[in-house]
Amino acid sequence: MFSGKLFKNVFDPTAIKQVAENLKTIGNKETFIYEQDQTTVRSIFAPHWFDNTLKDFVNNNPMIEIVKDILETDVYTHQVHFNYKSANIGGEYAWHSDYTFWQAHDGMLDPNALSLLFLLDDMTLENGPLEVLPGSENFLVEKKTKTWTIKHDANETDGMITENMVSMTGLQRHTVLGKAGDVYVMHANMWHTSGRNTSSKDRNVLFICYNSVDNKTTKTDRPDYITLKDFSPL
Repeated sequence: MFSGKLFKNVFDPTAIKQVAENLKTIGNKETFIYEQDQTTVRSIFAPHWFDNTLKDFVNNNPMIEIVKDILETDVYTHQVHFNYKSANIGGEYAWHSDYTFWQAHDGMLDPNALSLLFLLDDMTLENGPLEVLPGSENFLVEKKTKTWTIKHDANETDGMITENMVSMTGLQRHTVLGKAGDVYVMHANMWHTSGRNTSSKDRNVLFICYNSVDNKTTKTDRPDYITLKDFSPL
């Protein structure tokens, strides 16, 4: 089973990085999530709705064929957002699995999807790099039990993963370091985290989830900008 891999020097981040900065000012605030200071932007969902350059990139970037090869299926775009880790401010992300939330809230039946992080800045030890737990994609989290198991009741999951749970797996964690223009691809259910940005430089990424066309989401509870409803294959 595919776990995760860093693909180097995939794209020129210059234009996408500029879009990320512009949307902080001209984007739809409804799609924004903020840091604890309620001022610094932490995420912008569905940014490709507001910029044609980004829309074209989401639909036509070099990683799509690689994703299809890994999943052995055609894919559509399930979720897109910018994740910002502003210099000296960007907060941590606790251990979690993306799929836990997608199954619970979006009705994604299987973790037959991939999460892609397009690095807009260098990812270093100082600026809150991604930390992953290869092999954890085999474990699915139950709600409010703070335990891990092969079985999974998504309707009752809160997605919380503790350090103790990470230790219990016996798996080796891995820190992802890369350059702007690199792309990290990971299994939708692989556990991951990232710390605070304690550096003087931003650490921003474009996040895209591509899902199998045979694995369409079945719930419509969440806003369209969080759970995309266009299932057209790319």
